Amino acid sequence: MENVNRSNAVVNFTEEDPFDPKAVSLNAEHIRALPVEELSRSLQPFFEQAGFHPAPEKVLAVTPLIRERIKLLRDAVSASDFFFVSELAPYDAADLIPQKGDAALARRVLEHAERVLATTAFDHDSLDQALRGVASQLGLKAGQAFQPIRVAVCGRKNAPPLFETMAVLGREVCLARIRQAEAGLESLLVK
Repeated sequence: MENVNRSNAVVNFTEEDPFDPKAVSLNAEHIRALPVEELSRSLQPFFEQAGFHPAPEKVLAVTPLIRERIKLLRDAVSASDFFFVSELAPYDAADLIPQKGDAALARRVLEHAERVLATTAFDHDSLDQALRGVASQLGLKAGQAFQPIRVAVCGRKNAPPLFETMAVLGREVCLARIRQAEAGLESLLVK
């Protein structure tokens, strides 16, 4: 009780900025506390308004992956749009290149990942084991190996957990996106 301040809490809402950072932070806490099923039902209309028409089961599968990443319900669309599109929006192929790496390394990672993923079961543990095996084979740290795969599959560096994301997307989507990323890397490879 020594650190409790007697002054009133201040939340500043204005016409220009209707979202006070404190209120947004509280809203994020509320979102994280909601049961996944309830949050999923609340997110569905935002996906519909954005032009996506996902099945409720897919939204339910995506919701736990993005719950920690959103502060407002409308943030769900930008945090997870790649789950609902057939083709990713264009991204910079340089994002595929891991730190302390080059385009050739990114291509090797994607080629190995493509081969391994063609026969791996698409659940968290199997994907984890298979992709860590790819990193080990190439003599890389996991983070270095996972970046090109994450960007290829999600179209961005910052995305929900990789293995869960890939499990929701499924084998065919992941493999198609990895092949597309490999083609995008060709322009960066020194001939």
